[in-house]
This record gives sequence, C-alpha cells and structure tokens, in this order.
Amino acid sequence: MKQKIIFFLLLLGFSISGINAQNYKLNKLTYDYRMYVPQIGDPYNPTTMGFASFFVPGLGQILCNETGRGLAFMGSSALLTGVTVIGALMSYDEVTTYNDFGSFTELEANPTGVAIMLTGLAATLAVDIWAIVDATRVAKVNNMYIQDLRKNTSQVKINLMPFVDSHNYLGEHHSSAGLSLNVTF
Repeated sequence: MKQKIIFFLLLLGFSISGINAQNYKLNKLTYDYRMYVPQIGDPYNPTTMGFASFFVPGLGQILCNETGRGLAFMGSSALLTGVTVIGALMSYDEVTTYNDFGSFTELEANPTGVAIMLTGLAATLAVDIWAIVDATRVAKVNNMYIQDLRKNTSQVKINLMPFVDSHNYLGEHHSSAGLSLNVTF
C-alpha cells in the first residue's frame, strides 16, 4: 500500500512540475481536435495517452498535464467500481430452509442488488470509455497549442533563392544572375 501511495505522489509531483501555460479548457475553444496533424516533436502521443487511460482511467489526462481532469476520471471510476462491488455483494441473500432432514442454506437472488450491480457496471464502463476518448482529445488539442507556440516563436528564417534579371540599358541588353538573400526576424 505504501508503494502505491508513493507512486501516486511521485506521479502527481511530476505532473504538477510540468505545468505550463496551456489549459485544455481554453485550448479546446481555439483548436479542433479533428484538425490535428502529428508533427515531429509533439510532446503528447494521443495513442499512448489513450492506452494509459485504458489501463488506469485518468492517467492519460494526468500525463498531458491536466491533473485535475485526470483525478476526476480516476475518482469517478473508483466510485462507480465501488458501487458495482456493493451491488454484487447485495445481489445474493442467504436463505435458511428447514425440511425433514434438517436445515440447509441456499443463495437467493436479490433483484435490487443485481440492478445496482448492473447499473454500476454500465456506468463504470461508460466513464472508462469516456476517459480514453478524452485523453486522446486532450493530447491532440494540447499538441496543437504547442505547435502554434513553436510556429510563433521561431527566431530567424533565412531564404536563399536564385536571382535572374535581364534589362535594356542605353540600347544594350544586359543579363544578371545571382543569389537573393531574404532574412526574416
């Protein structure tokens, strides 16, 4: 148990230490995840984040520096798993029956417990699928934000292009060729 707590605190510490100016809530208003084009240097792989949330709902969001969002998915998944377990425990009642040979105990289905268990199971499955889809969307949108930051913060662009010109000067035809240098800051 201590190892799990230490792992969770380390994970939380790493995710908080990597927080930068991005915020998915604001970024999703600007960027459409369907327009995402992967580029070299993207920090968040959407497939990896989806797999992370498949194994631990919310882990993909935490790895994308959306700690609060990831913890909400983890908490809701754990809560709904608890509801499922409680429903499973309630689904059978022990009934003691007496006959000519003595008494014996048998299990009888409790419809309320079965309904709670199935509802909890369906809700857990829905939240887990939602966590996977959300993790991939968060990764794509945050990558698009970072791509724009890289595009806007490039420092110097140098273009070297061939130059060819011909003109008439005092009745004589002159041609010139060379290189054109274009520097943009």
